[in-house]
Amino acid sequence: MIVIKVQGGLGNQMFQYALGYKLTLLGKTVKYDISSYIMKGQFPRKLELSLFDLKLPIATEKELIHMGCGNSIWGKICRKGGWRKNRIYTEDIDKGYQSSLFLMDDIYLDGYWQSEKYFKDIRTDILNIYKIPDTFYRENKDLLTEIEQTNSVSLHVRRGDYLSDQNKKIYGGICTRYYYESALEIVRQKLKDIKIYIFTDDPQWVKTNFADKDAVVVEVNIKKNNAFDLFLMSKCKANIIANSSFSWWGAWLNQNTDKIVVSPGKWFNNHDIADVVCEEWLTV
Repeated sequence: MIVIKVQGGLGNQMFQYALGYKLTLLGKTVKYDISSYIMKGQFPRKLELSLFDLKLPIATEKELIHMGCGNSIWGKICRKGGWRKNRIYTEDIDKGYQSSLFLMDDIYLDGYWQSEKYFKDIRTDILNIYKIPDTFYRENKDLLTEIEQTNSVSLHVRRGDYLSDQNKKIYGGICTRYYYESALEIVRQKLKDIKIYIFTDDPQWVKTNFADKDAVVVEVNIKKNNAFDLFLMSKCKANIIANSSFSWWGAWLNQNTDKIVVSPGKWFNNHDIADVVCEEWLTV
């Protein structure tokens, strides 16, 4: 059995589930550890995979203890004592894509696994899993019609948790004004009469700091279901993404034949890897 730790926001959860799905196709028994979403005092993330119609077998406390984890007294003793630590495989981000995962078993996988290489060969399956849910409400459908009828460009500006001191060191200073202006110039060279749709967790900052008056700041999902922004992004003709797994998925789910995706060439300040960015995407 393989247990995959589910952690982070929706984009990261989608990476972790996609890896698990691929492992099941290889004949592995896969379960998921969702304890980080129910432990008190944790960062207020939500388990958002319930947005999709998928099977999410949850690892029991007994199974977590078997892996050297768990939140019971015995599980904490195992972790503190380092017992069965050989059953815990922690991702080394600097290694990028690690094909060795497909050969593992009886293991607990702790990581984010941010690379399409884990599931590129089953793209059709993943697209069928991560499709627009039935709860996609009317306001989104009206905007979707507009997006589909224009040379729409999604532009993602992530602030929120990226402004914390810890995250600034990892993600800060990458998606600058220069990055977005350069990315828009690339898109304008390839696509005429574009309509820009800005997706962000800080609309007021965007309205103050972005000069393009014709851009639409998408606010329909704020304080409702921000996950729906991901599906609107995926319907645009072009995507300008941030160094964020959220807009990464908006671009990856985009099935427009001639789509244009512009990504920052650098994803982290403290890691130098290229596997996050898909080969056919343009980088700045």
